[in-house]
Order: sequence, then C-alpha cells, then structure tokens
Amino acid sequence: MKKILSIILVLGIMSSCTKDFTELNTDLKNPTEVPGEPLFTHAVRNLVDQMQSSSVNRNVFRLYSQYWAQTTYPDESQYNMVTRNIPDNMWSTYYKDVLKDLDESAIIIEATEYPPEEPAAVKTNKLAAIELMTIYTYAVLVDTYGDVPYTDALDSENVLPTYDPAKDVYYDLISRLDAVIGQFDDSASGFSANADLVYYGDTEAWIKFANSLKLRLAMRIADYDDTKASAMVAGVDGKVFESNLDNFSMEYFGESPNTNPLNVSLVQSGRYDFVGSNTLIDLMNTNNDPRRALWFSEEEGEFVGGIYGSANSYGGNSNMGNANAPGALSNPSLRGVLLSYSEVSFLLAEAAERGYTVTGSAEDNYMEGIKASINEWGGSEADFEAYYAQTEVAYASATGDYKQKIGIQQWIAQFNQGFDGWCTWRRLDFTGFNPIETGEPTPTRFIYPTNEHSLNGSNWEAAAANYEDDSKTAKVFWDVN
Repeated sequence: MKKILSIILVLGIMSSCTKDFTELNTDLKNPTEVPGEPLFTHAVRNLVDQMQSSSVNRNVFRLYSQYWAQTTYPDESQYNMVTRNIPDNMWSTYYKDVLKDLDESAIIIEATEYPPEEPAAVKTNKLAAIELMTIYTYAVLVDTYGDVPYTDALDSENVLPTYDPAKDVYYDLISRLDAVIGQFDDSASGFSANADLVYYGDTEAWIKFANSLKLRLAMRIADYDDTKASAMVAGVDGKVFESNLDNFSMEYFGESPNTNPLNVSLVQSGRYDFVGSNTLIDLMNTNNDPRRALWFSEEEGEFVGGIYGSANSYGGNSNMGNANAPGALSNPSLRGVLLSYSEVSFLLAEAAERGYTVTGSAEDNYMEGIKASINEWGGSEADFEAYYAQTEVAYASATGDYKQKIGIQQWIAQFNQGFDGWCTWRRLDFTGFNPIETGEPTPTRFIYPTNEHSLNGSNWEAAAANYEDDSKTAKVFWDVN
C-alpha cells in the first residue's frame, strides 16, 4: 500500500512540475505570437515619425523644400545624400519598419477568428485600413526614388528583389486604391481607438482619406496622363476632405518617448541646428503672412531667415524652437499631418484650372486652401482676409500662371510636410527657390541606398540605368516638365 501511495505521489509531483516548467519557460515579455492590431499601430507610428522627423540622418525634406536653413553643418542643405546614408535609412524605414509590419498585420488579422458578436465588417475595415497605408507608403517610395522593389518586395526568401518600373507601380497602386475604397463598410468601425491614433476607428473618416489620397495621386500624374487623372478626379468629387477636422494627422503626447519627433530635434536634443530659411521668410515678409508668428520666433521685432544652403548663426535668425503659438513646431503633442484639407483644396483648384470635374471654381478652392492653412495653425478669419486682400496673394492678381499661383501657396501651406512640399515644387515647377553657394541644383529624386548597390547589384544597376546612372537630378516618371 505504501508503495502504491508513493507512486501516485511521484506522478502527481511530476505532473505539477511539468506544468510549472511550461509556465516558467514562457517569456511573457517577448511573445512568439503578436496580435495584428499592435503591428498596424506600430507601422503607422513609424510612417508618421519618418515623415515628421527632422533628423538629418533620415528626413531632409524640410531642407530640400527650402523651408529651413542650417547653422553649423550645412551639408544636407547642400544636397549631400551620402555622408549620413540618408537614402539607406529612409529605405529601411519604409520597407522594414512600415511595409513589413503592415504585411504581417494583415496576415495575422486575416487568420484571426474574432468573437461572434463582432461584425465581420470590422475585420474588413481593419484590412482595408492596412491596405490603404500600404498604398500610401509605396507611393512615397516611388515619389522618392522612382523604380523600386514591389512585386518581389517583402519576400523573406528573395533577398535580391527586382525593381518594378515606377509607372507600373503607381498604376497598380491606383487600381488597388479603387478596390480598397469599395471594401470599406461604413456601417461598422475598424481598429479600436487605442490602435488607431489617426481616426480612432471612424470608418467614414478613413473613406474620406482614401478618396483624398486618390485625388493626390491623380494630380501627381496629371502632366503625364491627363486623361486618367481627369477620370480619377471625377470619381472622388464630393467625397474628399471637407475641413481641417478630416486631416490625416496622428496623435502625439506631451511626454517622451511619445512626443512629436520635431520636439526631439528642436527641444530635447539641446541642439541649435536649424533656423527658418530666407527662401520662405523673405516671401512671407513681403506678403505680411500671418503664419510667421505661428511658425517662427522674432529677432528684435523682425522675422529673419537664414541663407539657404549656407552655414548660419542661430542667434539673429528666426528659429522654430521658441515660437509661442500653441501649434508651434516645438510643441511635443503637435499632431503629425500626412494629408491636409488645405492640400486637398489646392489640388481641387488646380483640377478646376485643368478642366476636370470638381465642385467650386479654381479661385474658390484656392481661397479655401489658404484659409484652411491659416486656421490649421491657429490664425483667425481676420488674418485670412487681410492676407488675401493683398495683390500678390489674391488669385486674380497674383503673379504667374495657375501653376505658379497655386504652387507657391500650396508650398507655403505644406510648411510642416517637407516631403510633400518638395513634391509640389517638382510637379508644378513654380519659381522662387534660391540657388545655393555650391551651384548644386535642387535634387529631383533620391539616389538608391548604398546597400542596394553592394548587396543587390545587378537589380540596382538595371534600375539605376533608368535614372542617368542613379543621378539625383534625374526625374521620376510623373515629373515631365
């Protein structure tokens, strides 16, 4: 009897030990399975961080757009892409930290069985939002580099992806965009408010963003393919952003590490690397632009821009770190904007000038674009009226053709969207940028990453040949003028 009891006791101990060992060997801090929702949040956060960053190692577009000038080290505003491996860092962020996370998020969510009480449309809307952000990111890659890995991208078993022609990628993205707009179901929500830091699960807002992105892509290709652009614009008329409340803007918070990346560069770093550029501030001074006080500090009662492309002193030039406006760039909780109502209004103004089907005249939409920008930064109706009353601002009297008029005002409004300001300049070819002391022309594309040259040589070589041996002054397909 004692022997039998001993065996039972040993078996019981072994059973409990086995259970304990399983629990002890489970790493709760590093799970092997990650839900799809946090991956989506992480991908969008990485994307907006990249677009908002002013780090000279990863985003120099506020410099290329001549919004900012540099102080001690002007290499980036002299268009040196190589020293800091900037093309490599951007490429890695988009592919590894954004697209790969979005891809994994979609795979996991597609395979997840959600509770019966949750409408199937919620899952559909989550997948549609992921697809939309994927489309956005690939469009940025094409706008930046031209031909990029697309068909072969994100395949872990293919370490030597081929490059797809930029036009083919763009047109496929447009087809995917049409499809995803039809997939959203506005009878249900999508991601939870905690996972969606942009629209907090509001499906109707995501649909507006999708149509507004379609408008942007349509106008990107307008000079290249007028017929397709016209049809695309007609398809989104009345379905795009209608106010600043619709802006695609991500929430940041007041405490590190969840602040807007601009706060890191302008305040937390303790550095004094940037001042406002004379290219922008001189123009704003000429037109008494009310946004000066919302963006820049005054120096002895004046707004003074540093010479673009040169080394400048921090003191004596207007900077962005000490502006007192609530929406100042130094504000840690400043929302990160990727697409705004102001931009949509300017795109509609341009579409009207091209004869496309849109609501409102070119002048009405142009006025709305300026007003939306001033209001977005805390300006008043009176500020807008005084600004618009000036000869060089009013649509009927401003200098130049519609590309010059709209281009200049859209560029100003995109002050905190450096990448998009650079795209606007490339696309509309408005004048006003300053030449730099080295004589280097403003780049019209980014060179490919050094890693691609060394690790994916044959495919890099084939793509580089389409851009004057990987020249930074070659043009992407839609930049035809």
